[in-house]
Amino acid sequence: MRWVVLAGILAVATGAQAQTSPVDAVFSRLKPQEPGCAVGVERAGEAPILRGFGSADLEHGAPITPDTVFEAGSVSKQFTAAAILLLAADGKLSLADDIRKHLPEMPDYGRPITIDMLLSHTSGLRDWGEVAALAGWPRTSRIYTAQEVLLIASRQKSLNYAPGEAYSYTNTGYNLAGLIVQRVSGQTLAEFTKDRLFEPLGMTHTSWRDNFRRIVSGRALAYEPGPGGAWLQDMPFENTYGHGALLTTVGDLLIWNRALSEGRLGPGVADRMAERAVLTGGRKIAYARGLMALTADGRDELSHSGATASYRAWLARVPSARLSVALLCNRGDINPVLIGRRLADALTPGAGAPAPAGRTPSEAELAGVPGLYVDERTGHVLRIAADKGELRLRGSGVLQPAAEPGRFKAGGADFVFSGATAQRIGADGETTDYVRKPEAKPAEADLQALAGAYSSPEAGAVLIASVDQGALVLSPADRPSAAYRLQPLHADAFQGGGNLVRVVRDARGRVAALRFTGGRVYALDFRRIPAR
Repeated sequence: MRWVVLAGILAVATGAQAQTSPVDAVFSRLKPQEPGCAVGVERAGEAPILRGFGSADLEHGAPITPDTVFEAGSVSKQFTAAAILLLAADGKLSLADDIRKHLPEMPDYGRPITIDMLLSHTSGLRDWGEVAALAGWPRTSRIYTAQEVLLIASRQKSLNYAPGEAYSYTNTGYNLAGLIVQRVSGQTLAEFTKDRLFEPLGMTHTSWRDNFRRIVSGRALAYEPGPGGAWLQDMPFENTYGHGALLTTVGDLLIWNRALSEGRLGPGVADRMAERAVLTGGRKIAYARGLMALTADGRDELSHSGATASYRAWLARVPSARLSVALLCNRGDINPVLIGRRLADALTPGAGAPAPAGRTPSEAELAGVPGLYVDERTGHVLRIAADKGELRLRGSGVLQPAAEPGRFKAGGADFVFSGATAQRIGADGETTDYVRKPEAKPAEADLQALAGAYSSPEAGAVLIASVDQGALVLSPADRPSAAYRLQPLHADAFQGGGNLVRVVRDARGRVAALRFTGGRVYALDFRRIPAR
């Protein structure tokens, strides 16, 4: 992927001489004729550094400047969280409220989902965008509004887990939080945040993409790499907001960070935003309320990343260094977290984490790891192979040995292997458990037995399963252009469309359903429609 190459910009450029600042060094290799980034950094008591690199509009050759407007993706969530906390401070709602008090359309799942669970991603609600993608219409492929989001959410008969018991990132919670702001305040989220946040703080370039057709002066278009080195537009043509869709500049984001650091939103609001959530079992997680409270590269960090269509964003505060970093980009091949943290390294010398001690795994250790590992809860799959004395994780490169036997690092996470199990430990402390599975290749007759139609009222869709050239193919009944092939994993399990797809059989062994599990939707069944 190109962002891997772009991530090397800092590593190369920080050694360059005659640069005016570390910021210029980091981004000096972004070409003026390609999409790029705007960046803002500020230390308390010092004038901010604001820069633009690359093109905001390839068709018209407009350059990116510090005043260029970008979409901030999920960086937007902290503004929705702040709106909820302001209403709580006003006495208009309580974070402990059952969401059904304000959204009676939502089902009763036997245990209340609180407003606070929406803000910490501990509600168990399925992500509406992934449900829509299962139906063949992922985000940006058709226009979605808050009403469609509420409809999709209200159709879900099940949750990913009981409310409060676990963490799984879901945009649904923040879309519902935005609706709660509207129902409680009598203003849309856009109106409320304009009156209570943007105008009082002087964030003059900031608004919400509540109507994607609205003309926004100075907005950068978003692009993804196309064939042959070309660039293709990749824009978020939808009218949902609250989960994302903040239109802003790096200068306005620095104003926002300054307001949080100085407590200008009102008594306790900024502190409550940074307060890490606690699960019902007592475990404290990294996610707070629209922010993540992390330790990264040896620094304390309050941050959030964002990605919508091909916009990329990262906003962070490093309280110990009194440092803010805002990064907004209009190219989908860049990793804003990696670039942003390396920029923070350049601005806080000596704060980075020490490099781990090298270790050479034994032949027995290398031989015991390769294989297929599956997480049945989230549907995530690891494929690990041995190659010339190294372990390679498909999609994340080489597994680098850590200090302890059986422990490796890749993609910013730790992997611990023990017999037939593996565990991934993310930088935020979240863990994913895997079990090694024997790979299987079903015969064509086995695939033909799965052919037919499958229906899900929760997704509001019918999928057609067929066999083509020895592979199982799934196609939404109303959108055949969205067909995709499934790759066999282990017995009665496939991978495709970003999901683990498991065959569900009845007591007599007959195919009853296809069960889909992805990163944000667990165990959603498409029941087989009996053939006539």
